[in-house]
Amino acid sequence: MKHFGIMTLSLNNEISYVEEIAKHADPADFRIYHFMPSTFNPYTEKVKGKVFHHKKGKWIAGEFPLPSIIYDRCFYHESPHSNQCKNIVNWLKQRKDIQFIGNGLPNKLKLYEVLASSSLKAYLPKTKKLTSAKQLIANLPSINPVIIKPIHGFQGNGIYFIHKRKKDIVVKTDKKEKQVQHIFTDERKFSEWLNKILAKNEYLSQPYLPLCTRNKQPFDIRCFLQKKPDGKWRVIEKGVRLGDKNRIISNLSAGATVIPFHDWVKDFSSSSQKFLTQELNDILSSIPAVLEASFPSLFELGIDIGVTENGSLWILDINSKPGRKVILSAYPHLAEQLYKAPTLYAAAITDIVETKEG
Repeated sequence: MKHFGIMTLSLNNEISYVEEIAKHADPADFRIYHFMPSTFNPYTEKVKGKVFHHKKGKWIAGEFPLPSIIYDRCFYHESPHSNQCKNIVNWLKQRKDIQFIGNGLPNKLKLYEVLASSSLKAYLPKTKKLTSAKQLIANLPSINPVIIKPIHGFQGNGIYFIHKRKKDIVVKTDKKEKQVQHIFTDERKFSEWLNKILAKNEYLSQPYLPLCTRNKQPFDIRCFLQKKPDGKWRVIEKGVRLGDKNRIISNLSAGATVIPFHDWVKDFSSSSQKFLTQELNDILSSIPAVLEASFPSLFELGIDIGVTENGSLWILDINSKPGRKVILSAYPHLAEQLYKAPTLYAAAITDIVETKEG
């Protein structure tokens, strides 16, 4: 019996996804646990959390030995608890008696540096670390408007659109319910505001790309990739996220809707369809190899691709802990496959390790 643990920063995070993994796991092969890294006791080698009881169909709280297979679904941010968990997980990854089914990726800036040194450079918006308001103001004449985003951000949180308009500086950001805009009439007040933001989190800056439909809806293509049990990558599916008109981002958390990629691309001419599909396939086939040449082995990727009006494709973001909402919204028939995938892959890689050790 294999012991498969799912780690999150809170036992309230991703409850439905964690439970579906447990329900779809073979009870003859796996015992499924859910726990937080911060509950690990180095003296007893145990963690507190819950274990899934297949016959009863429910979770049972308890303390148990650290599972030998771990699926890390922790989304780290700037907080004492998050930093504590991150340090514990980094330590656990050094242990040879624990198998992680995916090792995660570094922050957005480090990721950019690796991709910019590869054949994918042409698909990347030029990215710089933002250190001060003075730096951004000095660069505005050449990259106006500009987008700034947290280096450690996720789900579109903390993204700002900044536009120098004559003497004014316009700042916009998307909240769940609405878009918030503020106009700074002088650079001093803008600098005070931005420096406060930068004091709380590390940020990067990129030129703003007009990734909108003709109806002014922001959109991007979420591509979901996973490794098969044989270790080969495959594109599970692609979904197009359409945001509300005049919004900055197209994240589901900001109210975006989803349509299947195959339906969306039908609105293009046959030649454009062929170009977009081929270019997209080329990008997706290259990314995993580039990443795994520099970072530890991965299991899944959520890759966000933008398309400008002239047909140029841009790599917007890559996430090693992608959600499933986009793909499940567009392709609900894939649910069983997605919920079984983590334990099927875990079974394959642990069998390989056991064979080598034997």
